[in-house]
Amino acid sequence: MSLTAILKSEHQEIFRLLEACRNIGMTEEGRKKLKEVKGLVMAHLAREDHSLYPQMQKHAVTKELASTYASEMKGISHEVLAFFDSLERGKAGMDFARQMGATITHLRQRMTREEIRLYPAFDQHCA
Repeated sequence: MSLTAILKSEHQEIFRLLEACRNIGMTEEGRKKLKEVKGLVMAHLAREDHSLYPQMQKHAVTKELASTYASEMKGISHEVLAFFDSLERGKAGMDFARQMGATITHLRQRMTREEIRLYPAFDQHCA
């Protein structure tokens, strides 16, 4: 399986788990699933940081795109990790629900952009 196919598969699994969490609610099972999502997100970010971006940095045609996406991801990563940290501190209620909604929205937007622009560039020039 190609790197981008693995990354896309991880996107699908992340959103499947997040949707399950939203449906279950902040029960013990929901919190357990969110911890599972955190592990998957962390592994996904590491795969991009250690495999995707470095390979794209080696090619003039994809270097700037990789730098832009890597830089943007730092801000998004901070938001996502803050969300998971609030989970670890036992946050709940409307503020947590809003934070979860915002986090899911930002992740979905980012991952859609990756699948439309970043991954095709990688496949065309770096794979």
